[in-house]
Amino acid sequence: MTSAGRRRIPGGAFLPAVGLWGLAACGVIPAEESGTVPSAGDAPAAVPAGAEDAAPAIQDAQALDAARLFAAGPDGLLHAREVELPRLPTTRGRAQALVQRIVEESGTFPEEVQVLDVFVSGRGVAVINFTLDLLEGHSGGLHAEELTVYSLSHTLVESLPAIAEVRVLVEGRETETLAGHLDLRSGFGRAPERLLADSDGGRG
Repeated sequence: MTSAGRRRIPGGAFLPAVGLWGLAACGVIPAEESGTVPSAGDAPAAVPAGAEDAAPAIQDAQALDAARLFAAGPDGLLHAREVELPRLPTTRGRAQALVQRIVEESGTFPEEVQVLDVFVSGRGVAVINFTLDLLEGHSGGLHAEELTVYSLSHTLVESLPAIAEVRVLVEGRETETLAGHLDLRSGFGRAPERLLADSDGGRG
């Protein structure tokens, strides 16, 4: 995996419309798992056929599972804390719940941003699709971009054994950067130790 230092690139425009089709074509989401993918320019479709089904509510609606969430703190580091989430039967369902909590609680996400979709391939790649607000409202700066992306990837990789890598899309398309610094064209895993608070042990 490319180090954070090697991800620094100039610019911040969209790549040509690649989106879910491009990820399927290059093997990130195998064709048998991705099903029908949206054509270039289309609005993001529902979770591709063959990916994990949307998690239904389980019989015991009060059941909760503990998870470890990494969110950016005022000191500019990712801090871990234990959270409780509804007990959902699929990795995709748990990933969706975690992503939503991160967006709500980590201060590096624009207030207007929405999570359009989350799905997980059989190869352990979680793909998170955001609205355009992620780019238009982001504060910018390499460090802030790193905190945004690694709060997602570190949380999902640490909390969900089935996930090994996280990728970010915007409106169903791959994008070069959030705001001109961190290269988003490859996947992310655990955060570099320099981004983790000392109390979190710097696992990575």
